[in-house]
Amino acid sequence: MTLCINPNCPNPNNQANNNSRFCQSCGTNLLLENRYRIQRILSDKTGFGKIYEAEEAGNPKILKILKDELNNNLKAVELFEQEANVLGQLNHPGIPKVDGYFQFSTKNGPVLHCIAMEKIDGPNLSEWLQQRNNQPIKEELALTWLKQLTEILHLVHSQNYLHRDIKPSNIMLRNGGQLVLIDFGTAREMTYTYLAAVNAGNPVTAIESRGYTAPEQANGHAVPQSDFFSLGRTFVHLMTGRYPLDMYDGLNDLLNWRPYAVHISPLLLDFIDSLMAREVNKRPANTQAILNRLKEIEIELAETLNVVGGFHQTVPVSQPQKQKKFPLFLLFGALLGFLGYLAGSNNSSAQTSQTSPVNKLSRLVLIAIISPLIALTALALYRPVTCSLGLASDCFSTVKRPPGQPVQKKGKTQKIDYFPYLEGRDSQGRTAEFNIAVLSSEYKWKLGSSYQIQYNDRVINLDDLRANLAEEGIQKIMENPSEIVSVGTASCEGVPETEERRALERAQQIQLLVKKLFRNSRTLQGYRLLNLGQFVGGVCQPDRDATSYQRSVIIIGVRKKSDGVLLDEALRSRLEKKPFADFTLEDYSLGSPAKFITIPSRL
Repeated sequence: MTLCINPNCPNPNNQANNNSRFCQSCGTNLLLENRYRIQRILSDKTGFGKIYEAEEAGNPKILKILKDELNNNLKAVELFEQEANVLGQLNHPGIPKVDGYFQFSTKNGPVLHCIAMEKIDGPNLSEWLQQRNNQPIKEELALTWLKQLTEILHLVHSQNYLHRDIKPSNIMLRNGGQLVLIDFGTAREMTYTYLAAVNAGNPVTAIESRGYTAPEQANGHAVPQSDFFSLGRTFVHLMTGRYPLDMYDGLNDLLNWRPYAVHISPLLLDFIDSLMAREVNKRPANTQAILNRLKEIEIELAETLNVVGGFHQTVPVSQPQKQKKFPLFLLFGALLGFLGYLAGSNNSSAQTSQTSPVNKLSRLVLIAIISPLIALTALALYRPVTCSLGLASDCFSTVKRPPGQPVQKKGKTQKIDYFPYLEGRDSQGRTAEFNIAVLSSEYKWKLGSSYQIQYNDRVINLDDLRANLAEEGIQKIMENPSEIVSVGTASCEGVPETEERRALERAQQIQLLVKKLFRNSRTLQGYRLLNLGQFVGGVCQPDRDATSYQRSVIIIGVRKKSDGVLLDEALRSRLEKKPFADFTLEDYSLGSPAKFITIPSRL
């Protein structure tokens, strides 16, 4: 089929055009630039132009034609020509190759502005999501695509251009998996004149795609970080399967998207939030900073996979030591013998008119001896029942615990449970000191959550938690550590591998929080993660903590005393020989020596 593109043609789909050089309805040349034959229209709803599929000597092409009603709009013509110029300067598999810009004269109609470019085999990401019933993408694919798009933007920005319209419908997916950024009609060159106008607060042409455009760009002040905002919003859509504004809370001016991306690690969630920061200076400085951070995230995620033995493997759970039971058959034998004696004694006394005082006294003595045995037997028999009903106070204490380090209340409002520095030794006798700070029991990780805190009767986010820690003066409380270990734990509400991953995500969240709180510390040289996994101690109930700090926010300060000290061994020594309060390593699925591993992290 050959299509006539003359807007005034009475029958552009004339079947007779297929074998003709000129339109049989209006006489317009059907071979544009003596090269391109139009096959069909693909879209008339993108930007300034209509998109057609064409062919050149059997090779598929895309022909973009400025809408004829915009022919007299000098600004629209300028932007349209600019797209061809921009694409002509960029050479990357993620950017369409352009043949060039040209003007085409129709028969008795307008002169059309045209751009010919390569045809990308594949859908745009908006179409791709619809084909998948808007199923969110996985974390691995999100990281891959983020790197691809950032590399494309790196080239675009290095040529002093802004894209200004990044969104799923402007990103195409080649059959081989490479993303392609399209629609450079809204691109803007970052000239000195343009940047001067932006810095002076003078608005320039505003380009806006609702839900994806940065606030400063909507006001006519686009900067390179405006593309980062749009990139973040695009990945919100991809990782949730939802249009961003469908998750927007206008009352509180918040984008509540994270509950729809629980399959994504907090590291990547936080990074996407940084791309979308309302203030421009809180977004990454440039594309290289984004690429560097993505590499760090990949490394940290790979390290955490090693710590939990792989997220998709079942990790055996260490069981609490069983309590040694008293041999009940001995108690039963004693009781049965005593009951037999009483029965024989009663029969004997029935045959006599009176019982001697000596017999009465002996029976009283035996009853006094045997009564405690009856009570002990009853307790031993019914202890499992009383534990399951929560009636026995010692059900969780199945093993004898060493005396715990006593707590000191610290902070402006005394909400920090603090345990001062104590020494730990590695296998070579080298030492380090460790202190512990725990948010009091009114702060607990919300059951089933990796980034929310249950604060008494309400739920708060990590930003609120950070503000509370800063108010308490956590920096001074920690007493100048050289490193800080962020500890992750989970309750017993799910299967071990799931909860071990949740504990890891919590440790990562605490570490990100700590990095912000201690960024000005002069003594701090590094950070570590410690994933202790799922609570398995005692009679574990998902909705009730068995120990004081089962779901608490915990950080540990480190001071090395010996060169070359193995911190994992020294920390384990400290926690085993002098645990804090009722917290013991054996209560956690990853608390054994083989699984007790801290992950170092750069500042």
